[in-house]
Amino acid sequence: MKTHLHRVNRIFDYTDKSEYDFILNQSERSQPIPQSYYTKFLRSLKQEDFAYYPNTKNFKEKICEFYNVKTENLFLSDGSDVGIKSIFETFTTCGNIVTSEPSFPMYGVYASLYNCPYRGIHYDKDTRKLSVKSMLEFVDDETELIILANPNSPIGDYKTIDEIKPLLDTGIPVLIDEAYIEFLDTEDIHWNSFIKYIDEYPNLLVTRTFSKGFGAAGCRVGMTFGHKDMIEPLSKFRQMYEITGVSLKYCEFLLYNHHLVDIYCQEVIEEKKKVISMLKDYEVIDSNCNWIHFNNQDDNKKTKEILDKHKVLVKYCKIHPYGKRDNWCRMTIQPKLSEQDFFKELVNG
Repeated sequence: MKTHLHRVNRIFDYTDKSEYDFILNQSERSQPIPQSYYTKFLRSLKQEDFAYYPNTKNFKEKICEFYNVKTENLFLSDGSDVGIKSIFETFTTCGNIVTSEPSFPMYGVYASLYNCPYRGIHYDKDTRKLSVKSMLEFVDDETELIILANPNSPIGDYKTIDEIKPLLDTGIPVLIDEAYIEFLDTEDIHWNSFIKYIDEYPNLLVTRTFSKGFGAAGCRVGMTFGHKDMIEPLSKFRQMYEITGVSLKYCEFLLYNHHLVDIYCQEVIEEKKKVISMLKDYEVIDSNCNWIHFNNQDDNKKTKEILDKHKVLVKYCKIHPYGKRDNWCRMTIQPKLSEQDFFKELVNG
């Protein structure tokens, strides 16, 4: 047995979401798609979708058409987190990992599993910004992978190609995790995605997911894009059948009806602005994602009482570098959230 595994601590989350009226803790889409579309999808299902192993060829081609890449540039996985895990399997040999801190917790978990020293670069406590220059100071000859979620989690900041270019210029594999990019407040998401740079920077890998903006977290479908010379070795770690036939069919349905995704994401962006404007008695951390963090003078004690009473599931946490408060409330934004009784009670005290 690998003795370093004794140092890895994994936590199971068995939260029964059926006990809550509002699920706002994990950036999932809790608002259903229009019933007419959902009914149409259900009618498209066949017994073969459950009984046979899936053929992903057409689905991969549809993804590549949508993102304007070749099939040789795509690695499909059951969730983007498995894509990230496969990147660790492919490109690390116990060298160090450089990323931001805080960030997506699985980066640290995978670093521990593959026995890679983890260098989490903190946000500046004064500017509350992540410095790429500071990240570069921790990159050395032993660095095997640089990771940056963009927009980042949990702070939600976004960096442009000009800001991240110094990381790419190192020649070290750089993973840009774009799990939340659909919620970036811009008219052209494709323009802001780093996918278009995979040929210019052969060391660049970009992960995307159907879990957040697409609203299909239960399907567990993720994508990794990169230069063919990066995807070819990565693909050696693919599972025999990357995803299920039913997951394939639903995500393909969402690609064909992407206007539903666009409408939902834009509604979330506009609702987030409205929600922030109404939380006048709270300190709010905005984000380029589909959530906000907020806190008040009593460290959200009253907030928790209100949300528990209304059976609202959220997440509470401490956020470096945001001061002394330990109980920031992270709330996923959904369309018309500001119209809910629990939110009105939060606003009115």
